Amino acid sequence: MRRKSRSLSFALLLTGCAVESGARSDTRDDARTETADAPSAQVALQSTPDDPSAALFDDRVVPRFDFTVSAADLSALRRDPDAFVRATLHYGDEVIPDVGLRIKGEGSLRSIDRKAAFKVKTDAFVDGQSFRGLKRLTLNNMVEDPSFLAERLAFYVYRAAGLPAPRCNSAQVFVNGQPYGLYANVESEDKPFLRRWFARADGNPYEEGQRDFVAGSAGTFELETNEDTADRSDLQRMIEVVNAGATDATMLTRWDAVLDTAHWLRFTASEAAVNQWDMYAYTVFYPNNFRFYHDPSSNKFVFLPWGMDMAMKPYRDSRRAHIPVFGIARQYDRSFGKVTAGVLFQRCLASADCKARYAKVVEELIEVYEDAGLEALAVRYHAQIAPLVKADPRKEYTEAQFEAGYQSLLATIRTRAAAMRADLAAPR
Repeated sequence: MRRKSRSLSFALLLTGCAVESGARSDTRDDARTETADAPSAQVALQSTPDDPSAALFDDRVVPRFDFTVSAADLSALRRDPDAFVRATLHYGDEVIPDVGLRIKGEGSLRSIDRKAAFKVKTDAFVDGQSFRGLKRLTLNNMVEDPSFLAERLAFYVYRAAGLPAPRCNSAQVFVNGQPYGLYANVESEDKPFLRRWFARADGNPYEEGQRDFVAGSAGTFELETNEDTADRSDLQRMIEVVNAGATDATMLTRWDAVLDTAHWLRFTASEAAVNQWDMYAYTVFYPNNFRFYHDPSSNKFVFLPWGMDMAMKPYRDSRRAHIPVFGIARQYDRSFGKVTAGVLFQRCLASADCKARYAKVVEELIEVYEDAGLEALAVRYHAQIAPLVKADPRKEYTEAQFEAGYQSLLATIRTRAAAMRADLAAPR
């Protein structure tokens, strides 16, 4: 059973090598491992020349993040992995003291003595402190992605589609000089992120909380900022609007008063394009791995993607190769499972008008997908990380499984557009 780290009750399995406190290794490499002198696909889609954080997400390099954590704080992480402890962050010659460090994850949750995934909060203990303009770092352990590339490529598709989505590359993580291995370095969806994509960043951002947009659910979504006022009237209004009225030709017009429907259709088509089994419209678990932001400029909600480690591949249990574009997802991809597809998507498919408009957007996304050069990117990224995966002392996949995961990812990239076109052409 997958579970939210913020509400988890965690029983540590203390396996693997214990982490000792102390200074980081004096023999550490430069903070960035350079790769071939290829143009950066990431920078072209997500950064501006004066952005001090751009180098952290440049896809031509593998940044290295070192953390120094005291023995007492390591013990605290063992007792309560969800609580921030003090750490010092080292990036090359840059030293940021007293950052907050905690363990994150649901199905990917691991203890500090294994390959833990990390959240870093630069201002957890020092008000106003930032790192290259960032307040948060997200370092995912990729234990649910044997290719080690799904997150990088899936987020790239969203950005190529012109949708707000995190920057992402691969990074090395060290704790007290000990290598923790290769991680996905995912841009956190916080206020600095919102400022890059929206005219205003003072709206309400929510995390899904494994809940759907049904009556009475407004209080179950996690409000990520503006907690002091905690005014959820924007979300309450959205839930009321999207659940009211018939699934007729006026439905999307009604929704557009509270939801950027053009964006939502494109977001959902991108979810289909990257073969994401663990998000919203096509989830085979429950609503998961997305955020949504109430943009004060438009007074509408916009969806944001998150948690892409199960994308870009067949579903792990059923081994189904492709998500059906117009399918209603069921739990664990079983024909007899309960319906798990997001309520908004269910209502869209029940509306002839919404379904037809969605089909046109899917056609557009197929072109975006094909024009993105994903196979070339995958080949380049695989060559970049392969030696680092081999050297990863805490990885949970063998080298053979890593290679098989890579080949599966390539197969998905090569066949996804054709599979989506076949769904569009089939009777519906």
